[in-house]
Amino acid sequence: MPKFIGPAAMNLYTPADGLFGTHVTWADVEEDMQNGFDTDAYFGPNKYATNIGEGNGFMSRIVLIDPDWQHKDKELPEKFIVKIVSQLALQKVAAEMAEEKKIENRLNSSEFMATLEKTQKRLHNVEITVYEHLRKLPTGKIPLAKIYHAKKFTESNPVKGYIIMEYLDNIKAVHIFENVPLDSMKQMVQSLMEMLRNFGNEVLADKTDEIEKILPDLLDLEAAELLPDEIGMKRVLCHGDLWSMNILWRDNGKHLDLAALIDYQTAHMGCPASDLVRVFSSCLSAKDRRKHWEELVEDFYGYMEKEVGDAEMPYTLEQLKESYRQSFPLCAFMIVPAIGPLCDLLCRNPEDEKQKEYLSTATEKTECLLEDIIYYHERNMKLKRGEESENQKNQSDGLLNGS
Repeated sequence: MPKFIGPAAMNLYTPADGLFGTHVTWADVEEDMQNGFDTDAYFGPNKYATNIGEGNGFMSRIVLIDPDWQHKDKELPEKFIVKIVSQLALQKVAAEMAEEKKIENRLNSSEFMATLEKTQKRLHNVEITVYEHLRKLPTGKIPLAKIYHAKKFTESNPVKGYIIMEYLDNIKAVHIFENVPLDSMKQMVQSLMEMLRNFGNEVLADKTDEIEKILPDLLDLEAAELLPDEIGMKRVLCHGDLWSMNILWRDNGKHLDLAALIDYQTAHMGCPASDLVRVFSSCLSAKDRRKHWEELVEDFYGYMEKEVGDAEMPYTLEQLKESYRQSFPLCAFMIVPAIGPLCDLLCRNPEDEKQKEYLSTATEKTECLLEDIIYYHERNMKLKRGEESENQKNQSDGLLNGS
């Protein structure tokens, strides 16, 4: 990981002298909050910042701020979150894993880091634009944390991109090595190869070999982009990165209630099935996903019908289901690489019973995802070659549903 020597370099991957090595300072945050709330109150001597993003994401610092407000002249948030765009978490994890596994760290080349920085900046600015639009919707339509201030990257502001937002207490982030109960997932629907081989599982290694053979087909991004047009679906606003770590749940003691959807960096006009595949694959157990995906898709469609009212629906239920089947290989494949690093980071003690449970859940989820990626890829290839009839393509889901 790059060392900080002398004046801070003007990039997102070299440690600087701001909050947790970023370029964003206490003064930046204080001034933005004062302007946003039109207050003369200021941060006190006991102000405190906590990095709460460790293990929950690699493209930003998630900082919990306790400002210790002084001379409050109105109601102000006692705590809030600052999400700061940075590569420091990614570089730290990449360096640790490379050292531990004795492999080359390919993520610390200057070319890679500079290219990634351009992408990060673009995605951050997109996220802010999407938030600006979503905030215009009626309250409660989409669960969002309140945004107090958002700063885009510009030519005159090359290294300080961040969002200051509401702190939601009693929140549970459900990791990919945990499962969201089916009832809670219905709330979600309504609102909306090296690593694997070293995972210590022979079955995963074998399936990874199979996946590697079909990679060119899986990574046909042009075909994925054109899918809604080919099926005859109108494009709609999609989250673009709807997986377990971008969904916040509130644990009420009996079940999980949806609290907020976050990270709209990759929002775009596209096929909604891509969001559904990602969220089902990352949040549900393999058994629930296989058995209930059609039911959840039907729920999603029903919710959308209510929202659309008398207007024309952008697609039919069958088009949505077929787009799910055709989107599955690529979108599920994009979830799989996240499982290894997260488990490696958070399951360092294999003798711990809770960590054993996490590892078991992650392994089962990964094995079944790889199985289903291969299954749906073969199914879609047959369909493309005209080897599978309309009746067969619908009946084939029964093999995975256990029916």
